[in-house]
Amino acid sequence: MDIDFPYVRCFPKHNRCTDGTARSVYYLANYAGDIEKVASSLLADGNTVVYEACADFLEKYGYIFPVGSTRVWNSEEAMLTWADKMIWFSFLYKSRENKGPCWFTKDISTDSWRNYTFLPDWDERFGNSSTSSVWILLRNRGKIWPVHVIHNQFGEGWADFWDSHKLKRGFKLVFGCERTWIFDVVVLMINLEPLHYDWSTTAHELQESSLMPYVIDDLRTPEYLRTSCLPSTMSTTENIIQFGYDCGSGKCIYKVLGKRFRDFCHAVGVHEIFLHMRNKWWAVSTINNRIDRASLAVFFNALNLQPLDFLLITAFDATDVNVIVFTGDGIERVYR
Repeated sequence: MDIDFPYVRCFPKHNRCTDGTARSVYYLANYAGDIEKVASSLLADGNTVVYEACADFLEKYGYIFPVGSTRVWNSEEAMLTWADKMIWFSFLYKSRENKGPCWFTKDISTDSWRNYTFLPDWDERFGNSSTSSVWILLRNRGKIWPVHVIHNQFGEGWADFWDSHKLKRGFKLVFGCERTWIFDVVVLMINLEPLHYDWSTTAHELQESSLMPYVIDDLRTPEYLRTSCLPSTMSTTENIIQFGYDCGSGKCIYKVLGKRFRDFCHAVGVHEIFLHMRNKWWAVSTINNRIDRASLAVFFNALNLQPLDFLLITAFDATDVNVIVFTGDGIERVYR
């Protein structure tokens, strides 16, 4: 019987063969605990260990997942990277397009991963089934972390995500949900600058392929955008500048943006930048590499910012500076 998706972990079982050599068999487990053999280690010529994909797995699921042409890997790390892609595609296969707001934020208020909660009504807001136990997938660039959420509290997998990202009190997480159960994550430090990791500088590995309605080379975004920026755009496009702004910080937003974009305008030699919010654009002129305050005021007046609002600003280039506005409860404000 075929396993029910999504997969949530890959793990090995180590066996001792009759000839005294060790051999490992790797399994993918789904949310219910059912397992599927996916790969095994083999002793090749010269006592070299290689890792080979299971033929039964490729035959059963090759028509569903883009399993690729590689069948043998020279390292466990390379094989597990491939297994992670199978987990990713299993979530894509079972997910559906999110109809509501895409983004929300969460502050890190403790120094421990324990007792960390999600949004109380996150499942209704982001199109998931209202259940007390569900697996979600957190993604940061080319890496994924399946995390178990039980009664709105992060469980298995969250400690690994926390340790991998070196989270601590004062950090802010920005979650983007374009597909149900799948969340792209941006980590902002105390100074609201993004924290970059080793894997975030590598080529994007988790391609959406035919399983995803939006692909890298053609987003095919709906005519009526319901959000400021789709998470798939943020995670697959290199940005030049990214930072957060807290409206309650007391800092003048004109000075903050002026300082951030002054060097940027000088470096790229532009005389105009374009701020992007949903399917609307605002042209902001620059004079001597300084942003014109009057044209910038037109943009911010349209946003009607409140003291508890938070902004995530991402410049992909001078022609696309994306702004996402979050309300005091951490939910993206969708403008009509």
